[in-house]
Amino acid sequence: MRFIVTIFWGEIFFEVMGFIAASLTSMKFDPVQSAIIGLIFSIAYALIIPAINAKSHKDDSKFGKLL
Repeated sequence: MRFIVTIFWGEIFFEVMGFIAASLTSMKFDPVQSAIIGLIFSIAYALIIPAINAKSHKDDSKFGKLL
């Protein structure tokens, strides 16, 4: 469940960030491109951070064995 929430909020964050970046650079906002980039980074964040945390705590969970 926390992975879904992380991906959802990451997607919203990247949409807002894409809109602001497009406004600052005077370019046209492309929500599809922003959604694709947001989805890639959100999934990467949702999968990598638990593995790093488990490894740093010497955890025996399934995430500790990923790295």
